[in-house]
Amino acid sequence: MVEEKKIVNPAANAEKVPEKTSDTSEPDTGDQIIDISADQKKFETDFALKLVETLISVNNDEISAFEAINRFATKPEICCFILFARSLPLNPIVAIYPEGSFLIFRGVSVPKSVNLTEGKLSEIEEKIMASHDVSNESLHLLDLPPEMLNAFEIAVTIYNGKAEKVRTSYLAAVKNAKAQVIEVSAAAICVVIIITTALALLVD
Repeated sequence: MVEEKKIVNPAANAEKVPEKTSDTSEPDTGDQIIDISADQKKFETDFALKLVETLISVNNDEISAFEAINRFATKPEICCFILFARSLPLNPIVAIYPEGSFLIFRGVSVPKSVNLTEGKLSEIEEKIMASHDVSNESLHLLDLPPEMLNAFEIAVTIYNGKAEKVRTSYLAAVKNAKAQVIEVSAAAICVVIIITTALALLVD
């Protein structure tokens, strides 16, 4: 008896081709955007603090205007610094009490840290104009790179906040000083009245 030949269906026995799996996953663009945004935010904050700290050091006579300018490497950074200095109020804390001592009383010095003077500002501008290719015509806030423009705004906010705290502290110190003057003066007047009254009684 002849064995029947079995017809093999090639389609049935064909091996299934495994689906291709990607060994390397594509980078998540969302994570990249977050990283770039975080780096830019850090740069803006760091540069804003650099602007504020540099100007405060100049106000306190801790560094010269030339040393302050040398802290900034590029032309946009230098332009940002001078625009920042120009945007701040001059002499924001006015002396309302003697700074030097008088009689038996001590004076109250006006804080210099945030008290930018016209002389300091002019010195900074002159040094920049003399040593760098910067002119008034090239100083425009909107010409700054976006990250520096943001840093500029942050720096102005920080500086004005510090100025307000320093002004409040100065006014409190002046108030205390005036109170001491009034107390001592009142005590001195009382002593004079007592002595005068005692002398008058002795004479009578």
